[in-house]
Amino acid sequence: VVVASVLIRSLSVSDIIMERVEQYLSRKKKAAKGEEADLYQKLEQFYSKKLWFELANEVKKIVYGPPPDLDLKEFYDSFISDFEHRINLLQLAEIIIPIANYIFTKDREAAFAFLDKMGRTVKKDVQAKIRVDVGQIKLRLDNKDKNERCIDIDTVRGLIETTRKEIDDKVHGVQSVHVAFYKVSSVYFKEIGDYASYYREALRYLGVEDLTTLTTEEKHVHAVLLGFAALLGENIYNLGELLAHPILNVLENTAEVWIKHVLDAFNEGNINKFNTYEKEWSEWDDLKRRKSALMNKMRLLALMELALQRTSKNRQLSFSEVAKACQVEPDKVEHLVMRALSKKLIRGSIDQVNGEVLISWVQPRVLNEDQLRGVARRIEEWTKDVSGMEDLVAANARDILTKA
Repeated sequence: VVVASVLIRSLSVSDIIMERVEQYLSRKKKAAKGEEADLYQKLEQFYSKKLWFELANEVKKIVYGPPPDLDLKEFYDSFISDFEHRINLLQLAEIIIPIANYIFTKDREAAFAFLDKMGRTVKKDVQAKIRVDVGQIKLRLDNKDKNERCIDIDTVRGLIETTRKEIDDKVHGVQSVHVAFYKVSSVYFKEIGDYASYYREALRYLGVEDLTTLTTEEKHVHAVLLGFAALLGENIYNLGELLAHPILNVLENTAEVWIKHVLDAFNEGNINKFNTYEKEWSEWDDLKRRKSALMNKMRLLALMELALQRTSKNRQLSFSEVAKACQVEPDKVEHLVMRALSKKLIRGSIDQVNGEVLISWVQPRVLNEDQLRGVARRIEEWTKDVSGMEDLVAANARDILTKA
């Protein structure tokens, strides 16, 4: 009797919840018109037939593009919360992200608390928990004071570090959580002004993101920010990867197309080309203030390019050659080369007595078409040298055999 009583009460609670959900959907359907009413009708059908997979897919579409008058918090409380335990946890995590964003616009602390609760709900699934944590990072980054400074930057730093470790240790292959994480972590590095880390993280994000899902405006913003980060980032000397990325194509026929040309100039170590666009880049305060740093980076790249253009047996450069190519005074050449050596951009030695630099190795980079043609030309020359050596060895061998 006791067991039966418990079952009856349990069934009663289940029936009450189901009735409450059906009343909510019915009320929304009656208040809606046209396609929106059909939407609620479809939700009713999936829910009543317990088609949880189909229901989850439909709900995800709705939360990412909700009708104008839909209260997503109420939508979760009155509907989603009833069947959330019946659907894939990663899908549930994806569903609740826009809901948390909606709550954030009304009550920031409530949004953080909501994500904390959902993190506990999905914790059995590693990727689902990571997705919720990434949502938390995104909202913490959006939580700014009246001066547009991030209030929770220390919390964000900790979340970034722990989430990255979780991804590296437990997520194999490229998954949707990588896209979400690299996106928010690049925003974090932009927020703290770490150009180099932003550059690397933004390229990772664009490497896993489906670019067709981005608007032209979003692509334009990414291209501009990446261009600036490449120029200003400390120890960023390999620009070929960015120049080969289709994201830069969005700059064509815009006022910011000069960024692409300046990046080309840096990649080629072409100081004159860089100076040609000074009027354009000097209009941006971040670049204008760092003119000296930009020139120092440009000179290092010019030195690398000068060495790259030579064959391996012809990399003995005079101080005057380096001074001319890198546009520095002869007495500054030694310091320039020492900086390149210390940054491991080149390997070699300095002959102070004869005023020469011997470069034995140049740091590998992603090369553009002109640079690749130069490499091909040098390989061809090397092949001819090898063939000539073979002929010489063969001729000498005949002489030795004849004498023998």
